[in-house]
Amino acid sequence: MNFVFRAAMSVLVLASLGMQAQAQEAPVTGKEIQDTWVGKTLLGTAANGAPVTMVLSADGTATLSARSTNDSGTWRAVENGYCTTWKTIRAGQERCFTARRSGSKVTVLNPDGSVSGQFDEIK
Repeated sequence: MNFVFRAAMSVLVLASLGMQAQAQEAPVTGKEIQDTWVGKTLLGTAANGAPVTMVLSADGTATLSARSTNDSGTWRAVENGYCTTWKTIRAGQERCFTARRSGSKVTVLNPDGSVSGQFDEIK
């Protein structure tokens, strides 16, 4: 009986920790992106592990570097994230992303909810 009680308590504690971790995650709005990312260098990792550097400029232009890929294009803030259009990536098709902050890290999500990448530093 004591073992069952301890096992049940362990499950409850782990579930509670998982819920706290999710509660600490916060959406990054388009306004926040505009206010805190524009003119800064975002450093992180793509979903495939490639190091990524992205710069969003106030004039709506953007640059991206990921391993051997270097591209430029445009970006725009939307209510729940941002959209980019690159000259070569995705054959110039626009894609919109949402972002979630957990501590100092920002996870960028594709439209289908899969992880596109993560920014670890904004400088």
